[in-house]
Amino acid sequence: MSPSRSSVPPLCREIKWTTTAFLVTDSCRVPLGATVRYRSRSPFVIELTLHTPTGDTVWQLDRDMLLAGTEGPVGIGEVHIRPAPYDQVVLRLGDPSRAALISLGRGPALRWLNTTYSVVPAGDESSHLDWRPLLDVLAD
Repeated sequence: MSPSRSSVPPLCREIKWTTTAFLVTDSCRVPLGATVRYRSRSPFVIELTLHTPTGDTVWQLDRDMLLAGTEGPVGIGEVHIRPAPYDQVVLRLGDPSRAALISLGRGPALRWLNTTYSVVPAGDESSHLDWRPLLDVLAD
């Protein structure tokens, strides 16, 4: 028997990875602190926070797209991801005319992503969504 949509989703789990990302420019690579966060209650979303001297910048990325971008180029709109030499993955974030290129270690990113899939397996994401607020609104 499958659970009803009104059932309570599993307890929310959060997985965080703190790493160094690099802002890639024409002339150099600038190290940036980065926090990558996954919450099982938002099972499709990876949150990337880049810590800069002027403040934090937060991007929400699609988990499956980030995984696919470690193997080949993917993307649409303001987010494009591709593997790069030296075991890196590059994210182009923002409007193409003034986008930031961010480089992360591909191996560490894959290990961390695999952890997210052990918490919420691919195809099981909808069972981790909290449908109650939507159902409450629809019931009114």
